[in-house]
Amino acid sequence: MSKSYTNAQFWKCALQVNPYNYISYRGEVQYLSEEDYNQQLLQACLDENIKIIGIANHGNVDGIDAIRDVMHQNDIIVFPGFEITTTEKVHFVCLFPEEVRTDQLNRYLGRLGLTDPENGIWPTNLGGNDLLSKVEELGGFCYAAHCTDDNGILQKKLVHVWQNPLLKAAQIPSTLEKLKNEDNNRYRLIFENKNPDYHRETKIAVINAKDVEKTETLKDSKASCLIKMTKPGFEAFKLAFQDPVSRVRLNTDIYQNIILALNLFPLQEAILTA
Repeated sequence: MSKSYTNAQFWKCALQVNPYNYISYRGEVQYLSEEDYNQQLLQACLDENIKIIGIANHGNVDGIDAIRDVMHQNDIIVFPGFEITTTEKVHFVCLFPEEVRTDQLNRYLGRLGLTDPENGIWPTNLGGNDLLSKVEELGGFCYAAHCTDDNGILQKKLVHVWQNPLLKAAQIPSTLEKLKNEDNNRYRLIFENKNPDYHRETKIAVINAKDVEKTETLKDSKASCLIKMTKPGFEAFKLAFQDPVSRVRLNTDIYQNIILALNLFPLQEAILTA
């Protein structure tokens, strides 16, 4: 029997999870089998109450189906996708609806200029704005990955891409508060839309999406964020980013953790408000 969803609530989402063989990209040895890794990944999701994961290996979609099978059996939604590098050497994560097959994802990679699955870190021939447009045409969602790091949109000072309304979200390593001491508070002011050079018509969503290379990384509060939806799914997920101020939160915001707890335990909410 399918679940009934009637009230909007915050769902915990880990939007940059990698398959078991990703660790080799970092020069490390994977001692787990794919099956063991996926089972540990599942257990971490259950332990952390993660409802949605996004799979985003570099230019490669291998391993998505195996993860999807395990998660689907346990009512955890998988957004398939990949991480991609633009001509400006900036990283973006591209996610797609839960029902998109891996053969279709490979076609998407081809349309985005990546045809060699053995060399996923090779940059596409698209700039940031072209990538955003094409992913939108394909029905996907694109966010700026680790935007304050070396391959990030803010570190590279891509103002024209930052101001693109198709860019709805950007990932930071921790909190906005901790950004105030970085680069003379420049990053924080940009995120708060107080830097006139980077001004956007709408505020961008701030997310945490730590690059998950080991299953225990999912237990880090900075590996996931909270997205407000009624029935969790890709369309509701995308819609939430139209109103990031009220529908997108970081785990590290203690007040939003309280909101999440009340959503998950309505009996406690009734007691507290009695």
